[in-house]
Amino acid sequence: MNRGIIYVMWNELFPELVKIGVTQGSTSKDVEKRRKELSHGENMPQPFEAKFAICVNNYKDIEKLIHKGLTKLRHNPNREFFKMSVDDAINLLSVHIASGSAVEVPIKNAFLPEEKVAIKNQRKTITFKSLNIPVGTILTFVSKPKLRVKTGNDWRRVFFLNGESSTLSIAAKRFRDQTNPNNGIKGLPDGAKDFMYNGKTLWELSRQHQRTNIEDRTL
Repeated sequence: MNRGIIYVMWNELFPELVKIGVTQGSTSKDVEKRRKELSHGENMPQPFEAKFAICVNNYKDIEKLIHKGLTKLRHNPNREFFKMSVDDAINLLSVHIASGSAVEVPIKNAFLPEEKVAIKNQRKTITFKSLNIPVGTILTFVSKPKLRVKTGNDWRRVFFLNGESSTLSIAAKRFRDQTNPNNGIKGLPDGAKDFMYNGKTLWELSRQHQRTNIEDRTL
C-alpha cells in the first residue's frame, strides 16, 4: 500500500488557519523537511510550525476525504488552508490513530537561525503609521473599553484623556494595573494586544495588514 504522512501545519501570520497536507515518508525528519519547504517558499516571510502528523496507508486518498469533509471551511478552493483551530485539526487526524489505521509521527520543529530571527522580527514593535492609524485617533483598552488613549504621533506616543503624554506600553501597564492589580505580569506589555481600533486589537490589525500583502501570492 502507498504509505505516507498527513500533517497539520500552522503559521503565526495566519493564526485562524491551518494547513492540512501530505508528504512522502514516515518519520519526523520527513515532516520537518516539508515544513522547511513551506517556510522557505517564495513570499513567505514567516516560518511554518508543524503541529501534528500521522503516517497512514493510502495517504493521498485519506487526505482527499479529509479535505472533502472540510469544504465549507476551506479558505481558498485551490489551497490546503482551512478555517479551524489547530486542536480541531489534530482531533480530526487523531480519529485515524484511534481506529488503528494510522500511527502518530513525532514532531520536531528544528528552526534554523534565520527562522528564529523571522519569528522575532514578526513580533517587533507595531507602530500607528504601519497600521494607517491617524494622529488623534482614540484607542480603547481591551479589558475595559471606557479606558481610552489618543494617538499622539505616527510611532507609539499616546495621550491619556487628561492630556498626559505616555507611550503605548506604559499606558497598557497603567490600565492593566488599574483593572487587575494582581496580574503578575513582569516587565512592560507592548500594548499591541491591549488596545483596540475599529473593533480589532493593534496586534490583529498588524497581522491583517501583513496577510493582505502576501495572501494572494501564498494561499
